[in-house]
Amino acid sequence: MDIKIEVGKPHERTLKVHVDWAELETGFEKKITKLNKQVKRPGFRPGKIPRKIMLQAYGRSVLAELIDESIKAAYYQGIIDHQLSPIDPGGVEDLSEFDRGKDLEFTLKLQVEPDVQIFDYQSGFMVTKTEYSATEADVTHALEHLQERFAEVEIRDDGAIDGDMLKGDLVYLDAEGLPIEGSHVENRYIKIGDGVFGGKVSEILIGSKAGEEVTFDIPAQAKDADDLHVKMQIKAVETHVLPELTDDFAQQVDPKFETLAALKESTLADIQKQLDYDVARALDQTLANKLVEETDLEVPQVMLDDYLDKLVERVREERGADVDEAEVRSQNQERATWELSWYLIRKKLIATQKLAVTDADVDAKLDDLVAQMPGDQEKMKAKYRDKQYLPQIKDDILEKKIFSHLESFAQIKVKEATSKEIGGYHAHSH
Repeated sequence: MDIKIEVGKPHERTLKVHVDWAELETGFEKKITKLNKQVKRPGFRPGKIPRKIMLQAYGRSVLAELIDESIKAAYYQGIIDHQLSPIDPGGVEDLSEFDRGKDLEFTLKLQVEPDVQIFDYQSGFMVTKTEYSATEADVTHALEHLQERFAEVEIRDDGAIDGDMLKGDLVYLDAEGLPIEGSHVENRYIKIGDGVFGGKVSEILIGSKAGEEVTFDIPAQAKDADDLHVKMQIKAVETHVLPELTDDFAQQVDPKFETLAALKESTLADIQKQLDYDVARALDQTLANKLVEETDLEVPQVMLDDYLDKLVERVREERGADVDEAEVRSQNQERATWELSWYLIRKKLIATQKLAVTDADVDAKLDDLVAQMPGDQEKMKAKYRDKQYLPQIKDDILEKKIFSHLESFAQIKVKEATSKEIGGYHAHSH
């Protein structure tokens, strides 16, 4: 089989295929012989049907099989020999008249992933990174959550006050005050005065008792959104009696903390560690954005359509059949273009920089993963080596190598800020 390749439009490749009859003849004869043993014709025993009759009855269908097999073989041989990354199954053109004794010729046209020419990042480029430092306010907020976790719960019968927890069943109402199908939520807790349950909503909720029904509106959280109309059937009113912040409380959280000061110090360190992690991830995103923005790349429409087709199916599975397909496509067009652009750039980086994941890389990653886990760490490492987890672990390692490589060429301007500028940091690990 002889295959010659021609480059057309940016994403088009044409494979000119020529197959000598000598390459196909043996396969043709084997198929005819096999059919002779399988088919039944009146007056002939299996395997004894005259060749002339077999050729008349089955010759064309066998030739059609050979054409189909040759097309598939040419497709795979072409993409392997010429290192193509096809994005469609291709189409056959210019199929020659084919018969016994004649060579087979045809053309395969297919679209491939574009050969990305990444902008000259190795000459250096500028990005900005904002580093956030944790504050005492973050620690205070984290300790409040711990106090809530260790609070004693008392049932209040004389009407809820600000700060109480209401337990009940919620249902969202439409503009006419009718329940919206599928919006019922059972045993939901809300805290009076907290977030969207403050202000005018808290005024409605204060004084509520178990067994009562209250209706209130949650103000819209977006410019173009509508207020949410909610009806709640209250099952219980709970007052949470918070423990005092003392050394005893610190030991209740974890015996390793002998003092409240030690708990605060550990909490501050944990919050800072998470902030640093988030800053590193944000820098990765900034680096990826820089390459996508600076690289001149046209994503093939076939890739975009395939991406959006799969997204529409996922949305349909989540929401049911009633999905506005055009709206889903429109809303996600920009996201799809970015993600496919980064996929192509990322793939080119891996190839050109020969980035790979070694066994030593995996071992080091697994050591980090199980370092803080209780129990038999070797068993945990063996679990993570399972095919269910290993591909993601390897991809995470490769991703880190990609961004480390890019960061080595970046001139990073660092801005310092406190977590207050992002509304405070509310996560904590205890």
